[in-house]
Amino acid sequence: MTSFGIVDALYISRLGTLSLAAFGFTIPVVMFFMGIIYGLAVGTTSLLARVYGEGDFAKVQRLATDSVVLTTLIVIVSSIGGYLLIDKIFRLMGADADVMPLVHSFMAIWYKGMIFTSYVFVCNACIRADGDTRLPAALLILTSVLNACIDPFLIYGWGPFPKMGLDGAALTLVISYTITGAAGLYFVICKKDLLRLPLFHEATLNSWKRILHVGIPSMIANLIGPLSQAAVTWLAAELGTEAVAALGVSTRIDSLATLVFYAMGAGVSIFAGQNFGAGNYGRVKEMISLGCKYALLWSIIILAILWTFANRIPLLFDTHPLVVSYTAQYLHIVPISYGAMGIMVIVNSALNAIGKPFLATTLILLRAFILYVPLAYIGQKYFGFTGILLALMMTNFIVGIASHLWNKIATP
Repeated sequence: MTSFGIVDALYISRLGTLSLAAFGFTIPVVMFFMGIIYGLAVGTTSLLARVYGEGDFAKVQRLATDSVVLTTLIVIVSSIGGYLLIDKIFRLMGADADVMPLVHSFMAIWYKGMIFTSYVFVCNACIRADGDTRLPAALLILTSVLNACIDPFLIYGWGPFPKMGLDGAALTLVISYTITGAAGLYFVICKKDLLRLPLFHEATLNSWKRILHVGIPSMIANLIGPLSQAAVTWLAAELGTEAVAALGVSTRIDSLATLVFYAMGAGVSIFAGQNFGAGNYGRVKEMISLGCKYALLWSIIILAILWTFANRIPLLFDTHPLVVSYTAQYLHIVPISYGAMGIMVIVNSALNAIGKPFLATTLILLRAFILYVPLAYIGQKYFGFTGILLALMMTNFIVGIASHLWNKIATP
């Protein structure tokens, strides 16, 4: 999934700094709506994992069906609302007249495929809740491969296809997610036997309430990050198009560098949820501790890699001196705090899994808005782009320490 951003950024960078900047503007908004989808998926995994732990498969089938129906309704409403507000949202983010047509066209296409994007993740959540991580991984790998293969044909107009530029990247996303979203539905219906008629029954509203008990706080947690990123993008826009382009590139590199944290968090979530449901609290603590140790180990490895190649990696995306300079600064400063960020991700995933989503959401709120945005605003005023990066590094350290302390208090 992370490769989407990297591959798209690599292809789009060949179109020029303006297209790369437009792509940078779309990232927080796409992340915002993906946050809604992720929240529903987290709520689904958390609830179904606990029910699997109780051993009631009929109940699992009912809840899985209710989750898919709920996701469908929420995503349809969200995509329509997002489409109608494209211009207003991006003007607030600082997109100028040169960038706006590119941004509008990209997002208009992306919203049309949002429903199938949601099916990829909610179906994966249903499958993953019983401990099967291979099939969800295979679906995401397939999506990634399709995206990487189709992208150049539609972006650059290879073969019989028209040259669509940035629109080609958006259409490729829609095509890739539509194929794997349909595949996800096929597996949960025909292979896993998780979806059952009727779609609505007397317990539907109660099921939705239980899913949203974890889903809504998780959505809020997932939406806080993109909103914070949108605010920081606005701050970067004051420094110029090159700063927005560099921030977009850096965000994609960052997502690749930290993907192990989220992979570990997904594993911790399943393990913690099932063992919490079975009353094995000691194993929950053991898994959280192990996850945090691995996160610290990975942070040291990735820090060494990024520091070594910090001045070369940006050249893969853009040769503009300012874009390269800003991106290199990011890779020298922010990764120092990756270990603390990893601890936050592990603890956050565990808290969601054991049914304490509000504590998890508080950690995200602390990171994104209470600390990062105010510190980034101050940093940008006094130190420019470097100030934004120092703010993110300081925020990661503070929240990492808070997560460690919170885990000791909140985990049974």
